[in-house]
Amino acid sequence: MTHDGDAGVPGSLARVLAEVAAERAAQDERWGMQELPDGTGGARTTAESDLARQETATAAKDGALTWRHVLAEEVLEAFAEADPDRLRAELIQVAAVAVKWAQALDRRPTGLEQCPVGLEQGPAGSDQRRDVLGRPSADSAAASPDRFRAIVDVHVVLLRGDELLLARRSGTGYGDGLWHLPSGHLEEGEPATDGAAREAAEELGVTIDPADLTFAHVMHRAPDRVGLFFTTGKWTGEPYNAEPHKCSEIAWWPVHALPADMIDYPAAAIANILGRIPFAQHHWSTSP
Repeated sequence: MTHDGDAGVPGSLARVLAEVAAERAAQDERWGMQELPDGTGGARTTAESDLARQETATAAKDGALTWRHVLAEEVLEAFAEADPDRLRAELIQVAAVAVKWAQALDRRPTGLEQCPVGLEQGPAGSDQRRDVLGRPSADSAAASPDRFRAIVDVHVVLLRGDELLLARRSGTGYGDGLWHLPSGHLEEGEPATDGAAREAAEELGVTIDPADLTFAHVMHRAPDRVGLFFTTGKWTGEPYNAEPHKCSEIAWWPVHALPADMIDYPAAAIANILGRIPFAQHHWSTSP
């Protein structure tokens, strides 16, 4: 019997692989192409691999097999391999199992599907399932595999008179040696101002009341990034390099004389803030 990989759901495999590709692109944008040692092989990893195989076999025999068992076995088998060719083969198996697990989650009924809900006409006359509060249910989103999801990052412009604070990146795999604003990814369920205050605390050791952050600019960066920029002149504590493993130094710079060796998009965002331009697109083919 042959299989197309979709497990009865047309387009399932392509959807998950597209999401994997998007995540890989996001990792490369943040960390660059990393060259790290494998750190695999050895008696300890071999023993852990053997134990995982035994646990999986026992669970299967008892009718209690889970995706955790299967993926853990594949991961630990990869950890036990020191030979690069065999390690690569094991990693491919790890990736394949992870994709199959994601597809299984996509096929799984949600709680809302298991209880009565109404169907309403969505855009272009399509049926859209809604929950008891009238909101589109989770399965409606899952039924739209082409719906775009952006990665949101937050940036903090600390102002001291006519100066702002920048940090020189180091050891991150992205923009190392270049100046950047304090910034980072917005976490799930986190308000944007809370995320910006958190990043400032993590990178500079200062405490900022989110209410003291003023929205200044939003930038849509190709292909999947949305950057939110906030300014503030109020914080508690003296800024210092709180993440020396990611930053080699911090320094105050005149807002109208930024360093030449600065990452391009925050430099562009600062220029837009000074020009009171609230929105910009960056690195799109249609951008100026």
